[in-house]
Amino acid sequence: MSELSEIEEPDSPCGWPLMAAVRPAIETRRLILRPPVDDDAEAIARLANSATVARNLVGMPHPYRIEHARVWLAESIDPRGQRHLICRKGFDAAPTPIGVLTLDMRGRVGPGWIGCWLGEHHWGQGFATEACHAAIDYAFLHQRHDRLLFACRVTNSTGRRVIEKCGFQMVAQELASVVGSGAAVAIDRFRIDRSTWESIRAWEPLRVHDHEAERAEWEERRAELQAPVERI
Repeated sequence: MSELSEIEEPDSPCGWPLMAAVRPAIETRRLILRPPVDDDAEAIARLANSATVARNLVGMPHPYRIEHARVWLAESIDPRGQRHLICRKGFDAAPTPIGVLTLDMRGRVGPGWIGCWLGEHHWGQGFATEACHAAIDYAFLHQRHDRLLFACRVTNSTGRRVIEKCGFQMVAQELASVVGSGAAVAIDRFRIDRSTWESIRAWEPLRVHDHEAERAEWEERRAELQAPVERI
């Protein structure tokens, strides 16, 4: 029988330790959406520190420093919300961070706001749509939301295309204040409800990795490996 120290705990299918998270990670065909950790601050700052990225968003300061990432990572998360580091799967390496996706409740009882951005080198490959599909599915299937909201600047045609592919419909146009400059810009506001999502959903099935369940399964397997072997 092997000693306990000789049994190694495997990494999860997401390319990070099973013990690293409480919230589940979501897997799609090309992506892993996982909870960000403190060590991700540098990668987030590197991806976000782009005038091109900030120009499409209202809440992104520019320049974006590692201190901004650390403050964001330290913020509490509403249990009804989501916060994901979007990672592209690697063939021979751990998944590579390419952006961020959130479901922000903004301290309200009503529907949450989906937000998504990618580093500019990862644009034009369908990653944002794939990530949004997964987060929307999780919101309706597992968090039991009845409605979701999305807002984007009127000049952000790419964001509009992504969210329209997910079934959102425009409901209003209003003004919002840009973080940092305080400038007022026009934004389009979109909405999707559960019945619409159920009627149009045709993308790939959702795969959720519950790390607590995976840990329990591994503990059971480890106990079996340590059990005495009956010799005949």
